[in-house]
Amino acid sequence: YAVRCAYYSSDMKTRLENNHVLLAEVQAGLERDEFIYYLQPKCNLNTGKIVGLESLVRWKHPEKGIVAPGYFIPVMESNGLITELDMKVWEQVCQTLQDWIKSGHKVIPISVNVSRTTMLQPDFTENCRRLKRQYEIPDGYLELEFTEGVIVENHDIFREIVKGLQEHGFSCAMDDFGAEQSSLNILKDIPMNVLKFDRRFFERGEYEERGRAVVACMLNLAETLKMETVAEGVEDMELVDMLREMGCDFIQGYVYARPMPAGDYREFMER
Repeated sequence: YAVRCAYYSSDMKTRLENNHVLLAEVQAGLERDEFIYYLQPKCNLNTGKIVGLESLVRWKHPEKGIVAPGYFIPVMESNGLITELDMKVWEQVCQTLQDWIKSGHKVIPISVNVSRTTMLQPDFTENCRRLKRQYEIPDGYLELEFTEGVIVENHDIFREIVKGLQEHGFSCAMDDFGAEQSSLNILKDIPMNVLKFDRRFFERGEYEERGRAVVACMLNLAETLKMETVAEGVEDMELVDMLREMGCDFIQGYVYARPMPAGDYREFMER
């Protein structure tokens, strides 16, 4: 008879217990509407003007303060709660756009991140369309961001989802391009509107020049495919100047603006 053995450590027990505690906190936080979103501007490299915003979820924890997504997103993904969170943030963004439209405030497109779990829900596309209709959001003001890993693993399904979304006035962006198993077949087969470069392309170090050479080639390809390009995680003006010369369209990063609470955005624009 074959004998199989498994080792169980006290560290594993501690991690499991911590995850159970975190899961209970997250569920309570969803019920109490503790999850909010921040906005980070996307700037035109030629004019310096803000042309878009990305919504970034945060947890306003009653004891720990503002908690970054890296702390709670993994446990929400593993338990399916991420879909509820996605839809809450999505509705908050729609409410903000509607408020801007009704108040006569300058309206700027906002992008929201979509998880793998949410994208694969049978009613995902219809829910997006329903919220857009409910809040009377004009075409072109809502953008959905999908990571390349989600796209690669669900290639055929995703192609149909993108077509359906674009037909109803949504823009679709490939987020963190280059972070995982990048595939040029994605760019060939799926007509994405926006290509966002992962910040690791711009890290300084031994392979800095090689990374920038790859970006230059991809910028040329994106232009040929009529895709807008965004560089994320930009933190210094030297890189801003280089990206402008290379033909990148937009940048996001601390060099222009940090993520800010959605309620502070109007004050930021006035300044």
